[in-house]
Amino acid sequence: MQWSAARNPIHQSLFNVGALTLATVSAAAVFSIGWSDDHAGRLVTALAGLAAGGVYFVVNTGLLSGAMAAEGRNRWRAVWNERFSWLLPHYVAFGAVAGAIALAFEAIGLYGLAVFVVPLLLMRKTMAAYVGHTQRSTHKLREAAETIRSQNASLEQANRLLKERSTAAMESLSATVDARDSYTAGHSRRVQRLALAIGRELGLSQAELDLLGHAALFHDIGKLAIPDGILLKPSTLTTDEWALMQRHSDEGARIIDRLGFLNDAVPAIRHHHERFDGAGYPEGLGGEEIPLGARIIHVADALDSMLTTRIYCAARPAHEALDELRAGAGAQFCPAASRRSTASPSLTGSRTSASVGPFSHPSPSEGADTFRGRPRHSPLRHSDAA
Repeated sequence: MQWSAARNPIHQSLFNVGALTLATVSAAAVFSIGWSDDHAGRLVTALAGLAAGGVYFVVNTGLLSGAMAAEGRNRWRAVWNERFSWLLPHYVAFGAVAGAIALAFEAIGLYGLAVFVVPLLLMRKTMAAYVGHTQRSTHKLREAAETIRSQNASLEQANRLLKERSTAAMESLSATVDARDSYTAGHSRRVQRLALAIGRELGLSQAELDLLGHAALFHDIGKLAIPDGILLKPSTLTTDEWALMQRHSDEGARIIDRLGFLNDAVPAIRHHHERFDGAGYPEGLGGEEIPLGARIIHVADALDSMLTTRIYCAARPAHEALDELRAGAGAQFCPAASRRSTASPSLTGSRTSASVGPFSHPSPSEGADTFRGRPRHSPLRHSDAA
């Protein structure tokens, strides 16, 4: 068996021929012992056919199992149970058929042989045709599955490129909004960094942080619809102008919603000017009704506004800005987001508007408009900026 397990083609052929020969001779020996041509011995002959089928199966599969076990260094019985044991009833049944064929041949000659052999040959031909058809169908299905898999991979790659390019285009538009006012250059990026820092402090998952980052970056994209005459107006906005300015959050939500793959960021963009006490816009939501992403962006936006020099006001020291966040917690700001923003070392380090870091450059805030929404002496805080 070790010799056969060496996988030499000649050795394998000799082993197969030898195994079949030995199994056939063993089955024939058993059958001849039980053969009887008298009337009473026919039942014994049929039983001998059953035994011969079993012997043929045991000898043939036993030798095969031994060779496989030697090749794979497994136990003979384990190989036999796994590969061949389920075939035993079939071989025993074939042995019974062989006994019946022998009896028929003894009784009526070749006609008896034909009665059994022809149907068996037809059945084998039919099964071979069925198996061949099944194999061809399976092959076609595998080819179709491979084609679909390849097409899916191509579609995923195209979709990824489309998302990347669409996101890049929206980032450029966001930067264009910031660039319209020299005082607000880089605002959206800074708000994004601040919002992500607060989100990490709140324990958001990576997927939630990714979504928050997109919403924060595009929170002011709706200002593309606001005329320069209003957006850059250095004096107080009129009531109509302020109403138009307030529409930028809804406009931004509509723009991002059309992309199709950032739908989950839309609520945070639409509601980033809502106040915790319900006095914000566009819908006057309050408390937990406001999406968490919107509450975080509102705090980040207000903080960047206060730390940035604007056309209508100078930047405030970091400690004053953080005091404003604490004072507005529960009224204008979400208490949890406000508390995390003032407690985070990355946000509360002693920085001034001229220092290096997220507060280092004049930042564009959506707030460049809010203060202008009311007279300069209005009690509104920096964080109310549009």
